[in-house]
Amino acid sequence: MSANADLSPMASLPVKPGARWLFGPVPDLLLGCGVGYAIVLAFLCVFGSDVREGLAPGLLPFLTVLIGAPHYGATLLRVYERREDRRAYAIFSVWATLLLATLFVISTRSVWLGSLVLTVYITWSPWHYTGQNYGLAVMFLRRRGVALDATTKRLIYSSFLLSYAATFLAIHSQAPGASYTPPLYIADSYRVISLGIPNAIGGPLFNGALAAYCVTLLLAVARLLRRASLGAIAPALLLATTQALWFSIPVAMRRFGLLSSLEPFSPQYAGWYFFWAALGHSIQYVWVTSYFARSATRFPGFPAYLAKALFAGTAIWGLPALLFAPGLLGRIPYDAGLGALIASVVNLHHFVLDGAIWKLRDGRIARILVRSERAAAALPIDAPRRRWLAPALLAVGALCCATMVLAEFETEFGLRRAYARVDVPRMRSALARLDWIGRDSANNHLSFGRLLAAQGEPGGAIREYQQSVKLYPTVGAWVSLADLLEEKGLIPQAREAFENAIELAPDSAPIAYRGAALATKANDPERARVLLERAVAIDPTRKLYQVALENLRARGATPPPASTATQ
Repeated sequence: MSANADLSPMASLPVKPGARWLFGPVPDLLLGCGVGYAIVLAFLCVFGSDVREGLAPGLLPFLTVLIGAPHYGATLLRVYERREDRRAYAIFSVWATLLLATLFVISTRSVWLGSLVLTVYITWSPWHYTGQNYGLAVMFLRRRGVALDATTKRLIYSSFLLSYAATFLAIHSQAPGASYTPPLYIADSYRVISLGIPNAIGGPLFNGALAAYCVTLLLAVARLLRRASLGAIAPALLLATTQALWFSIPVAMRRFGLLSSLEPFSPQYAGWYFFWAALGHSIQYVWVTSYFARSATRFPGFPAYLAKALFAGTAIWGLPALLFAPGLLGRIPYDAGLGALIASVVNLHHFVLDGAIWKLRDGRIARILVRSERAAAALPIDAPRRRWLAPALLAVGALCCATMVLAEFETEFGLRRAYARVDVPRMRSALARLDWIGRDSANNHLSFGRLLAAQGEPGGAIREYQQSVKLYPTVGAWVSLADLLEEKGLIPQAREAFENAIELAPDSAPIAYRGAALATKANDPERARVLLERAVAIDPTRKLYQVALENLRARGATPPPASTATQ
């Protein structure tokens, strides 16, 4: 629901309220107003570490995609299912979509552009969540006949806006502890480009935004209580509380170092708790769009509608992952950045469409969400021109959904758990299946290679390391490969592998030191000298590097064994 949902002349006119609830008090309070999220958050404040350690590392991000998929799909159905809507929103459904698709394709080849797209997504995301909370709060007030004069509306809007402003500063300032970015989007390739607002500026701005947020919220509540009972404005107050629990309170606690013993407010776990807010947002979105779909179209029933939304949402996530996997149209594995890029573009597309289609000043939307009028007879779903098209699209969505579930299953049971019990055949089959569905991973091949090396299979380990760097070169894979090649006496090949590691980590003193050791073994003292001088320049406090350099210059002892470089 758009953040400017109710800032129009129409909003100030008296309206005949519809039913006080959409589905009833229990589902509306739990799913729509955020009471369910508050209960979960309270539970996590007590048992957060147990939950986090008990879940598989990728399960929560996976659930945010799987449960979030219907909320993306609901928007796609809302825009593309009826010809009237496709035409009404053509600038967004066609041209904005083509622009974002073009940005995605270029970003798979441009780390800078992909990082910019990721940054826009991370920055816009809390505003999208904020807009939904604000729009729903206004919806409930209008359904209950609460009069909103211009001053009260602007105070409500300002409170949500200032809540977002504090979050924006948490993302883009250098203030300690004000983290927001989820770890899934700190990829090996793309990076969030923070504005780096100095703490001397960002700190006062953050404090001012937070203080203004509290003042405007209190003033808005006071004015509402003059015009309506507490019961009438309770859903709106709960949505303001949800906004605070998603953003204002956590970023303030992390910024000021308060309640850090509670995981949801600890900077260390800020990214992990982002996913819980994302789950709450997705459930909230599906709740309100399901009501609209039931009232506005020839509704097929909740199971069929949610299945369509799920398949539509997973298709927009799954197809790019399949088509742009390494070996096809892409070059970056899913876990090294492709997943983060897909998340960015899918969400930006969702934000653009959402901002266009959910406005309470739209008469049709107001009739349904505010007055509970049904419009099924007047707004039928188009019959598809080709009878095979709709089933084909649903089949593609179902395939993408199955692919996502299979990817998580194989990652957890075929890799993580098989690794723990040293089940080499199971890991090998899991890697093959993940490759088939476009989820081949450099990190997975690196882990498997290290397991094979520990099990005394250097040949297999070398092949896995080579596959890892072929998919996406990393320092860890090049170093591991160089270690095995050196053990086998293949010094030139080991040195070549390590030079690749040095290229990826030019500012690492241990890597430079280790490279010097290999250069010495290869009878290249000049290269060894250059690398030792680099190590000393990077870390002049480490005596080990200085002694090795002095010995080399004196043509005395060679640098110590490579194993001491990282001790």
